[in-house]
Amino acid sequence: MQQNMRLRHAFYVSLMALGYAGSASATDVTVCTDLGNFAIELLDQQSPAHAANFLDYVDRGYYMGTVFHRVIGGFMVQGGGYTREFRNKITSDPVMNESKNGIGNSRGTVAAARTGDPHSATSQFFVNLENNPSLNASGDDWGYSVFGQVTQGMDVVDAIAALPTGPDGPFPTDVTDPLVAITSMARVVDQIYPTLSADERYAALQQDIETAVAAGDNDEAADLFSAYRAACGEFGPELLYTEANVLAAVGRNAAAVETLGEYLRVADNTSETYLEALSLSRTLDPGAVEEASADEQRLAELAEDCVLPSQPTIPDANSAVVEDMVATQGSVVAYMEASNTLLECLEEIAEDDDVEEDDQELAVDAYNTEVETQEALAEEWNTQRQLFLSLQ
Repeated sequence: MQQNMRLRHAFYVSLMALGYAGSASATDVTVCTDLGNFAIELLDQQSPAHAANFLDYVDRGYYMGTVFHRVIGGFMVQGGGYTREFRNKITSDPVMNESKNGIGNSRGTVAAARTGDPHSATSQFFVNLENNPSLNASGDDWGYSVFGQVTQGMDVVDAIAALPTGPDGPFPTDVTDPLVAITSMARVVDQIYPTLSADERYAALQQDIETAVAAGDNDEAADLFSAYRAACGEFGPELLYTEANVLAAVGRNAAAVETLGEYLRVADNTSETYLEALSLSRTLDPGAVEEASADEQRLAELAEDCVLPSQPTIPDANSAVVEDMVATQGSVVAYMEASNTLLECLEEIAEDDDVEEDDQELAVDAYNTEVETQEALAEEWNTQRQLFLSLQ
């Protein structure tokens, strides 16, 4: 029950105040999205492996920026595996199936998505929109493991399901328009400011965070950031950068890397902290380079007929001559043509039912990366071209 899709735009709707309880519970999670928020109570007694697995992803900020990529009205809403650009995320080891725990896939329950292998569930999950007995275990057959229940905000899940869906990129259907992303997911915590409105609470928490950071109390700051995320507070680039440094300081490197990824997505790449954030991300996650190299090798084996074009170097307009700019323009055009051919080749792999799902996901990831490379190259060329013309 996994499917990849790609859509680039999203939208914002004001947030509800969730994320607080009368007493803190390690089994309650707030899910903050572009369209509103909902809360999940985890069934850690009935599905201990899946509940622990889900909380591990929550605690390291894995779900931040992931989207609901498969939405089928009257059936379910699925997410937890792909970014807004539909780049698949690296997961932990699969979890053994727990669908024979007596908990059925009824409306509002949260279950683990998987492939045809019953023990293949990792990060992806879905919320059942109706009672779906066909997803339950039956006799010797495994079903889909239920590990949670939506306790607040089911109307938000229904609103996501009510959005129009369709194809995008190399994928055929079931992507909402507009795309809905998870902005935060965090454990529910005790309410800190019970008498304040949501906006007042956000402001108070931000002030407390600023005070803790100024005092060098990173443990306190990390706890306050957890409360802020549980309350579905908004994050701009500056606050994301601060959170990443706090998380790194207290040894929560995986969560820091996820926050840095979101910062690099939304921040101005000319800002003073952008390169620092990029450097910190690579320092905290050196294994990402090795993982990327392995993926590149596998893709090369998989896509023997797909030719990766060489990206042209864009000259500095301040020192370039006319001949340099003319030659570069020809190189850029040639690159774009070759790049489009590559995209067509990768699309064929992604849609080939005879190709393993992991390899299809790898082709999708490469497709999205190439699109981003095209866009970045075009922007760089147009900038230098316009500057060159202005200097003549």
